[in-house]
Amino acid sequence: MKKFKFIFLISLCLLVVGCSNPFMETKEEASVSTFNSDSLKVNYIDVGQGDSIFIQLPNKENMLIDAGEAYESENVINYLNNLGIKKIDYVVGTHPHTDHIGGLERVINTFDIGSIYMPKAVSTSKTYFDLLTTISNKGLKVKTAKNGVVILSEDNLKLEFIAPNSDNYSDLNNYSAVLKLTYLDNTFLFMGDAETLSEDEITADVNADVIKVGHHGSDSSSGIEFVKKVSPEYAIIMVGEGNSYNHPYQTIIDRYLSVGAKVLRTDLDGNIVCNSDGKEVSCKGDKDSSSNSSSSTTSNINLISLTSPVKKGSEASISIKGLPNTTYDIDVIYSSGASKASGLEDKVSDSEGNVNWTFKVSSNVKVGTYEVRITDGISSTSYSLEVID
Repeated sequence: MKKFKFIFLISLCLLVVGCSNPFMETKEEASVSTFNSDSLKVNYIDVGQGDSIFIQLPNKENMLIDAGEAYESENVINYLNNLGIKKIDYVVGTHPHTDHIGGLERVINTFDIGSIYMPKAVSTSKTYFDLLTTISNKGLKVKTAKNGVVILSEDNLKLEFIAPNSDNYSDLNNYSAVLKLTYLDNTFLFMGDAETLSEDEITADVNADVIKVGHHGSDSSSGIEFVKKVSPEYAIIMVGEGNSYNHPYQTIIDRYLSVGAKVLRTDLDGNIVCNSDGKEVSCKGDKDSSSNSSSSTTSNINLISLTSPVKKGSEASISIKGLPNTTYDIDVIYSSGASKASGLEDKVSDSEGNVNWTFKVSSNVKVGTYEVRITDGISSTSYSLEVID
C-alpha cells in the first residue's frame, strides 16, 4: 500500500504540474577530497515544537536538517541570513511530518541548494506534495536517505546515514533519516523522530559527544540500551514551550542524566550552538535557563552502588544518596512491567540521605537491560540493570 501511494503521488506530480520525477537513487559511496581543517559549528534553531538544525562544516560547506513547521520558515531564513548564508550544500528532510519539513519549501526557494536527501517515506499531506513540487520546479532531485549512504567523506570529516534500515514501517517516525557526523575525535548524532524500533536496528557505532534526542524527548524513543551506547556529553532536545504532548518526558531527561549527559532544551535554552575543534565540544543556548526547574539538568539522586550485571534468580541491591529524611520510590521495569518483588517498597532516607534496596531478580526475567527508576516526588533519575543467565 505504501509503495502504491508513493507511485500515485509522484504520478500526480507529473500529471498536475508537469514536473519530472524528483526522486533518484543514490550511490553509497561519496567522493573523497582534500580536507582543510577548521572548526565545526552546529546550530539547533529554536522552532518551537519541531526540528531545524544548521551545520557549518569545517570544509566551508553547510547542511540544513529540517526546517520546522511552515510558519517557522521565516525564523529559519532569518537565522541563516544573519549567518551570511547564500548556499546550502546539503538539505535533509528527515521524514514527512510537518514539524520537520513544513518550512523547507520556502527555504529551498530562498537559497541556492546543492543536494537534497529524504527517506522513501510517503505522506498524502499537501505540505509534502508542495515540497516535492518545489524541488522539481527548481530542477533538483531527491537523493534517498537510508543506512549506508555516505554524503561526504573527507580527511577527518564524514557525514553518513545510519538509518532507516528498512523500507517498511507502520509509523512514519521510524523512516527518519538518522545522520552521523564525525569530525576528528568528535561525533554528533541527529535522530529525527526515530523511535526505539529504528534505534534497535542501527548497527553502526552510536557512541557520540552530542545527540539530537529522538522525537522531542518522547518515551517512544531513547531506549535504555541505546542511551547507554550513545553516552553523550550533551543531549539536545528540540521542543516547544508548553506543548500539548508533554514533551520532553522526565524519564527521558533522567535517562540521559544517568549516563552523565548535560541536557539542553530549546524551550528553556533557546537557540543552542555547539562548537567543535575536532577534539573538544562545547554547547550553549542563547537564553539563560538557570531560573528554570532544576529537574531538567540536575537531580538530587546520586548512585552509590548497583548490582549489575546480575544473574537471574539472584539478589540485586542498589544504594543511593539523596536528600535526608526524604521518601524515595523505586521501580524496576522489566519487559512485563514494574517488578512487584519484595524489597522494592518506598523507603525514607536517613539523616545523611542514604537509601538502600535489596531485591530478588526472578528466574523468569528475560536476559536484557532494564530501567531502574528512582524518584523523591520532585526529581528522579534512571539507571540500567543488566540481567544475565
